[in-house]
Amino acid sequence: MTNWSIDYASINGKRGKSPIANPVGFEHGALQNTKASKSAKPTAQETQNDTALKIRRAWDVAWSPAKSIPMNAFMLYMTGNGVQIFSVMITAMLFFQPAKAIMSIQQTFSRFDSKEAAAELMVPKLVFLGLHILTMLLGVYKVNAMGLLPTTTSDWLAFLPHKQVLEYVAL
Repeated sequence: MTNWSIDYASINGKRGKSPIANPVGFEHGALQNTKASKSAKPTAQETQNDTALKIRRAWDVAWSPAKSIPMNAFMLYMTGNGVQIFSVMITAMLFFQPAKAIMSIQQTFSRFDSKEAAAELMVPKLVFLGLHILTMLLGVYKVNAMGLLPTTTSDWLAFLPHKQVLEYVAL
């Protein structure tokens, strides 16, 4: 045999003590199933800890839209107020992405749902909803800045009644 090969047949795995030392940090007890040794029913303290962790993670998810608002505001500033394809696409993104997230709010928070945390999840859901509505309002501001919202009287001239002429002058 060469120096670079191992004869696996010569290794006896049935011996009680292996001549090879365990690596640093290895614990033999770590290989045993710890869930089997514990009781099947979790204690009240474990349940309370799990619920608190779920609520904390739900708040992290609820505040995640706030992290994208400054980036979206900067993108709106950089696109300008002209009506170009890039600024229209950025503005459309500000409407469609929050609308999609609002429609899937139950699915987003379903991983944190439990009977203990059902009432406590309402406030994070409302924060999530409010931040997405704030993002949509940023899009409304951009549409107004581009001049696409009918906010002046000249935008509504077609709907005003025509003036009644009281007298005619013949020349």
